[in-house]
Amino acid sequence: MQHLPRRLILIALAGALAVAGSACGGDNGIRISAITSTPGAGTPTPTALATSTSEAEAIPLPPRPENPFASGRDVAAYLAGSEADLEGCLPELVEEWGLAEEVEGPRCVSVDFDNDGRDEWVFLISFPGEGDQPGDSDLWFFDDSEADYRYFNSGRALANAGTPGFEIRTVEDLSGDGLPDLAATWQQCGASTCVTSLIIATQHGGTLQNLAPSESSVETLEEFEVVDGAIRMLGGVVQSVGAGPQRQSTLVVDWAGLRFRVDREQGEPIYLVHLVNDADRAFDAGDYETALSLYRQVSEDSELLDWKLEIGQPSDRHELQAYSLFRAALTAERSGSDDQALAFLESAVSRHPATMHAAAAEAYGTALEDGASSAEACDATEALLDTFQPLYTQFWDFGTSNPERAVFTLCR
Repeated sequence: MQHLPRRLILIALAGALAVAGSACGGDNGIRISAITSTPGAGTPTPTALATSTSEAEAIPLPPRPENPFASGRDVAAYLAGSEADLEGCLPELVEEWGLAEEVEGPRCVSVDFDNDGRDEWVFLISFPGEGDQPGDSDLWFFDDSEADYRYFNSGRALANAGTPGFEIRTVEDLSGDGLPDLAATWQQCGASTCVTSLIIATQHGGTLQNLAPSESSVETLEEFEVVDGAIRMLGGVVQSVGAGPQRQSTLVVDWAGLRFRVDREQGEPIYLVHLVNDADRAFDAGDYETALSLYRQVSEDSELLDWKLEIGQPSDRHELQAYSLFRAALTAERSGSDDQALAFLESAVSRHPATMHAAAAEAYGTALEDGASSAEACDATEALLDTFQPLYTQFWDFGTSNPERAVFTLCR
């Protein structure tokens, strides 16, 4: 074999190294990541990083900028080009930027959103609050190590809102599609109460999206748990003068096959108006059997509290019971029992004669007996109530935590 001159060999070798340098590291030199599998895990994990002596120094920790929440990409460069303490959730960044030293829940999590066998990385950036107010915060979503921890989304963007008091609540498959979902909450606080809202970050349609319904929020959150894949957020009693009579309720967010749905489970009624609310909800849902049972309970109750009386106003019991007998008549009528409907109307008039709803029951019943249709009877009832509408509206003021009712909602 003919041997090449030593000078030609050196030239060829130098050219090969130049090509390799261009492919693997550009102007910064050569960087080779050696990937192996953790025994038993089956997931590729970076285990070594070799660099040439020509590579530039590691990217330093970025100083705290004027707007920290716009600096996710700067932190991404730091994660990819340094010896950042990811396992410790960047304690060096927490100290340098003056982040909250302690946070509720985890400060960072590793999770494989896209099922490619490599974990993305989520970091909670949270500053101390003032007094009882939660501090400004955000969630930063970074790609995996093979993608150089590219910054690709934030909790604020997913929520489309300012997000003080962010807290990572759980990482698990909530939709049953085999991919993990990250559920997190944030708080917006006023003078007397805090509203806690939810995001559910998940890989959907090729991008990370928030699939939590817009109405996923509760006031004065007392408990957060996941039961059989459903998120349950227990709300407390709002300390507000204008809230009216309250009871606890639980917001339930669960997967409905195509999307997450929201339901509210009401706690046990404390005031009589709470039972009226339950009956009206059943009526509006077309569950006339349940509605009729609840309206009857209201008409016979003597134990639930009388809120109007408690705040120094005339008792609400007789008016609420007359209202429930009127609504029981409507329920019976829609269930096809006209005779039973008339009996409920007569009961409202005889048992609660000095109430507005007894007058309404009499007007409705008289119209029916004169051959009017249900719609015509309702017209006659509304015409009567409209003559003392301010008094009627004043009675139905049970605060912001209870449904509004008006003359034109009674029999429609």
